[in-house]
Amino acid sequence: MNMHKYADLLLRALRVKDKDYLFIEIPNYLEKFRECLEKAAQKYALKEVHFEITYPFKEHGLLRDLDYDDIIKNPLFDRSIYNHYAKLDAAFLFIRSMIPNLMSDIPAEKQDRVEKYRKATQEEFSELYDASRLHWTMAVAANRWWAEEALKISEEELWDYIYDICLVKGRNPYRGWFKKLAKLDRLTKKLNKYHFKKLKYHNSLGTDLVLTLPKKHRWCSGKNKDGVINNMPTEEIFTAPRYDKTEGVVFSSKPLIYNNNLIDGIKLEFKKGRVVKYDAKVGKKYLANILKIDKNSSYLGECALVDRDSAISKKRLLFEETLYDENAACHLALGRGFNECIRHRGTLDSKTLLKRGINFSQCHVDFMIGTDDLSITGITKSEEEVPIMKDGHFCDL
Repeated sequence: MNMHKYADLLLRALRVKDKDYLFIEIPNYLEKFRECLEKAAQKYALKEVHFEITYPFKEHGLLRDLDYDDIIKNPLFDRSIYNHYAKLDAAFLFIRSMIPNLMSDIPAEKQDRVEKYRKATQEEFSELYDASRLHWTMAVAANRWWAEEALKISEEELWDYIYDICLVKGRNPYRGWFKKLAKLDRLTKKLNKYHFKKLKYHNSLGTDLVLTLPKKHRWCSGKNKDGVINNMPTEEIFTAPRYDKTEGVVFSSKPLIYNNNLIDGIKLEFKKGRVVKYDAKVGKKYLANILKIDKNSSYLGECALVDRDSAISKKRLLFEETLYDENAACHLALGRGFNECIRHRGTLDSKTLLKRGINFSQCHVDFMIGTDDLSITGITKSEEEVPIMKDGHFCDL
């Protein structure tokens, strides 16, 4: 019953009712949940529902056994079909379901090179995505490997966590999210009234960071201008810092899983926006590869605020899945920023975004920095200091 309600919630969050085509990316080992999504989609007058089935274990075997030239000949790594449905203005639902350490034996350089190839095959999709012209929602589904190997719980327990966090057990989950997001929207409006020029971050880990915000920046919450909830769940309020002005040092507070690889104990030092020194207690080589994906992947693209009493944080569980862990703590992101985080008219290309101070990159990698003693202070144009967060909680704005 709850699985069917969850499937229905995701399609409502995606506002499938506004579209003729639905594209669902989902791993092959989620047959039961795929059936629930298929049944939920039958409630809508859609012209087509396309399931793009991914095969993580098979992809791992190919990455392990073949060289790059043979890998890119395999259709599993060709994503050109995303372009076809993007041009049809389809709604895109991405279901993630992580497999712990699946790619740990694959060289990081090889993974990154193949990922760049995959992105190149879906260039038209990426352009529309970057321009915020697509309906999309991202969510997770439980599997036994994630539950038992990474979290040391049963698959049923993990599903129960997901249902709790996503308000699925309520009488009307979508209405529950409507009310929740209304609270975030009210806080977003308060932040936007200040027109901060800088943000200062401090905590006992050693974080001492100053972000400069672009002129006409805009704080956003989990529901976009079309009413789509992009991340399910979402607890954040976010904006984009001016990419070339970040100064100071920041420490991560939770591990990051990137391409199924663990990176923990991150330390980044910024000068004029760019990471000039970096370290990690675990997975430093993977962090290094993120920073050199392209010339702008070593600059920030997002800063997000999350109260430490969020629904996910209260679970006191490290999910090892960024979509969930980033909603348990304040976080930053290396790489691409979001054009909705700046007031503008029309479509902004990459050069215009950079000119306005918003980073543009092939990647967007979130890492968590929130702690129980994190303080964030906003600096206005008149140099007034406004407490935004204290001890990990939102202040009374």
